[in-house]
Amino acid sequence: MEKRVEIIAREIIKPSSPTPDDKRILNLSLLDILSSPMYTGALLFYAAHPLNLLGFSASLKLKQSLSETLPIFYPLAGRIMGSFVECNDEGAVFIEARVDHLLSEFLKCPVPESLEPLIPVEAMSREAVTWPVLLIQANFFRCGGLVITICTSHKITDATSLAMFIRGWAESSRGLGITLIPSFNASEFFPLPLDELPSKPMDRKVEVEEMNCVTKRFVFNASNIKKLRAKSSSNLVKNPTRVEAVTALFWRCATKASRSRSPTPRTSVLQTLVNLRGKVNYLSENTIGNMLSLMILKNEEAKIERIQDVVDELRQAKEIFGLNCKEMSKSSSKIFELLEEIGKVHGRGTEMDLWMSNSWCKLGMYEADFGWGGPVWVTGRGTSNFKNLMLLIDTKDGEGIEAWITLTEEHMSLFECDQELLESASLNPPVLI
Repeated sequence: MEKRVEIIAREIIKPSSPTPDDKRILNLSLLDILSSPMYTGALLFYAAHPLNLLGFSASLKLKQSLSETLPIFYPLAGRIMGSFVECNDEGAVFIEARVDHLLSEFLKCPVPESLEPLIPVEAMSREAVTWPVLLIQANFFRCGGLVITICTSHKITDATSLAMFIRGWAESSRGLGITLIPSFNASEFFPLPLDELPSKPMDRKVEVEEMNCVTKRFVFNASNIKKLRAKSSSNLVKNPTRVEAVTALFWRCATKASRSRSPTPRTSVLQTLVNLRGKVNYLSENTIGNMLSLMILKNEEAKIERIQDVVDELRQAKEIFGLNCKEMSKSSSKIFELLEEIGKVHGRGTEMDLWMSNSWCKLGMYEADFGWGGPVWVTGRGTSNFKNLMLLIDTKDGEGIEAWITLTEEHMSLFECDQELLESASLNPPVLI
């Protein structure tokens, strides 16, 4: 695939109007500061359309609408400078690529590694601190198919922020007004406590071990999700969500894979990323930033056996976490308490198994219509260098779930053969257009 992707143009897209002087400096929140210097990204696949066959017309439409969108999302056209974003209108990077491939053929076996040439090379960096906040690559397939890759710096955006930008850009491309105006006041809710930082080591922030891993895609279709939810229900949780059921199955099967390689039962820890919007008092749904925290569950010596019990633990942890969120606003103390807990867990990493789950479900990325219909497939960046990760994304019908799972080769060889998993999921089925 790599030899079939040719970069044909690269330019900087600047906002159509300048950022006002009173918005030139945007302070990062404490949660932004703690985030890794890397890019988060989504790939949106579009079926062949006459406009895309021309290439130039679609590209011009995307660039013009991007320029019109950036004044609303003005920090994305700036540069990160330490603890703040300099909103200097330097612009976003826009790359055009030609792909000598049929989209339908590509989607027959969309392995994670095949996505890499469709992603801006700068997004592969693990030190993307002062680089452009926004990177875009428009990949034009020879059949007229199009893949738009949007990558934003994780120092200022999470997946929800990315989805808000994609929604606004798509609305601008269709000639509409942006309906969800972003708010850039995250630092007011989670200010940077300068007096506390020297005594609170920042090296305790969440880091996930990098090593040689393998990433694979598992798809849970709507009918299997329905069966899995029924199987996962209990007296405590009579109607588990899609995400709860799949997360419980992942944790259970991953724990089994690890247990089979260990002479003694190990404690299994699940870290789940939780969106704080709607949970922290007065934090609005349209807030841009890393509005995320970690919910931690422990399965001491693998004592939790049944999938219903795992779902029960998840639901109870969510309820307790929701209550604790109300104490997070305008205070760094709760954040540091959580960091202390995370630090203790990671400090015992050699004697326990650490897993992490992240959900992009219900972000609405399949609604991103730039003028030629919605995407036929939406996915994240595919491969990962971090072990024991699971990313959940909606299927196109909104009823199923795609799980992108990264494990060590040793664990994956056991995990992917787990019959309980394969009763509910298919390994990398074709994407149908």
